[in-house]
Amino acid sequence: MNYLVKIKDLEIPFCIKNYKTSKSIKLYFKENILTVTKSPYISKKEVEKLIRKNEEKIYEEYKKILELKRLKEEQWQIGQTILYKGEKYIIDIKYNEKNIIKIVIDEQNKIFKIIISKEIKKEEEKNYLIKKAVRKQFKANTEAILEEKLPYWSKITNIKYNSVNVRDAKTKYGSCIPSKKALRFTSRLVMLEEEAIDAVIVHELCHIVHPNHSKEFYNLIERYIPNYKQIDKYLKKNSKLITI
Repeated sequence: MNYLVKIKDLEIPFCIKNYKTSKSIKLYFKENILTVTKSPYISKKEVEKLIRKNEEKIYEEYKKILELKRLKEEQWQIGQTILYKGEKYIIDIKYNEKNIIKIVIDEQNKIFKIIISKEIKKEEEKNYLIKKAVRKQFKANTEAILEEKLPYWSKITNIKYNSVNVRDAKTKYGSCIPSKKALRFTSRLVMLEEEAIDAVIVHELCHIVHPNHSKEFYNLIERYIPNYKQIDKYLKKNSKLITI
């Protein structure tokens, strides 16, 4: 069931989901809706009380969600920016007669050129096709970076891997299946600055040795990336910026 709660100047939608196995109330955002999971025996009044108790945190998180939504809507406009290799590139859109979409990245002048058919009139269709083309380009560029960097860091750390996969992950920079020595990375790695990409690679390689986030795990990372803690803060801060 959907409701609205007013916090300061915002009306925030929230929904309540009852589960017999729930032992407590949990609050989290799914898309732009505050989702509440609870036991059927916990009243709506108790839910509202918990929301009020955490309203400052909820308010700030919802503001970030709205801002991200705004940035997504503006993303494919001339003069807007997109993150590439840790820097902001100015988006330029050119139209042609051909029924193709092409991405040209001018690293010298920091211009992200999108070439698209002028026959595509609908804004929704245009945005979809541009996003698809950008993701394809980023995947190819990320694969090229990993092809160079992964063997290097594998040799430096003396940690062997069996396979690597690049996919369009939105919430994780990378993951590892230690038992298979299989590494996975988001295709958006190319949006990050170089030392952050190195840190993500080493992080996942170290999981092959330590399949956890223990003190030994972080000590191993910092042996090769001494400023890892600083880079980790950068990664957490910019996690929403790589959502395209």
